[in-house]
Amino acid sequence: MAVPATTGQLRERVEDMMVGDYIVWKYDITITGYIFGGSTSAYTEIPVTGHPLANMPSKYFWYAIKVGKGLLIADRVVNHTVTWDWLNANRFVEGSPRTISGVSGVVRCLSGGVTYADVDGNRTFENKNMGCFPVDNEWDKYIINFPVALIQKEMKLNDVWNYDQGVQTWTSDTSANGIYTSSSGTKSAQVNSTYRSIRGGNSLLSGIWGGFGIYPTNTSSVDCGFRPVFEYKEV
Repeated sequence: MAVPATTGQLRERVEDMMVGDYIVWKYDITITGYIFGGSTSAYTEIPVTGHPLANMPSKYFWYAIKVGKGLLIADRVVNHTVTWDWLNANRFVEGSPRTISGVSGVVRCLSGGVTYADVDGNRTFENKNMGCFPVDNEWDKYIINFPVALIQKEMKLNDVWNYDQGVQTWTSDTSANGIYTSSSGTKSAQVNSTYRSIRGGNSLLSGIWGGFGIYPTNTSSVDCGFRPVFEYKEV
């Protein structure tokens, strides 16, 4: 499959990366560990639609893109058919401490907002096509607003992030009371704290199940999964 369509470079070391650069991110179940860089020989590339958590290959890889100081985000959903509860139990919501290829940090979920935002950045329960509240959530800040100048000519945002593949991304955020469960956006039933926000899908911001939606924390679906983030201290 194609590498992320950024104008950045493929790097071998996290320490050499600039915003827009990308790096191979591997997992080797035989050592129960993540690896950055190196050969992908003998490793299976994860499809841009993700792979079921229950039967992951023994060695697999995807790409991570640098989006800011000390922050790398996977270019795709890596594991689908995984519940938010499983991610939380394994510390992937707030951050699982890891040292990867000599770099210490945490592997975690993105933040994605708790409800829609209006034109002024205030919370609303109706889709205004203005992203989500709070407006500094990581999905909007780093993925939706990825710099156009860092996307290759004649390529699109989806060629960088693979968000438009029918697979949503679990976020760390609890959806706000007042968000409703209808897939059409019709107000039919309020949800509570057992729901979490999901982002991405078949369209960026068209409807409650497109750019922003909600799932119960125990949902296991091929339509939703874990897009890992690596946050580290950059000196």
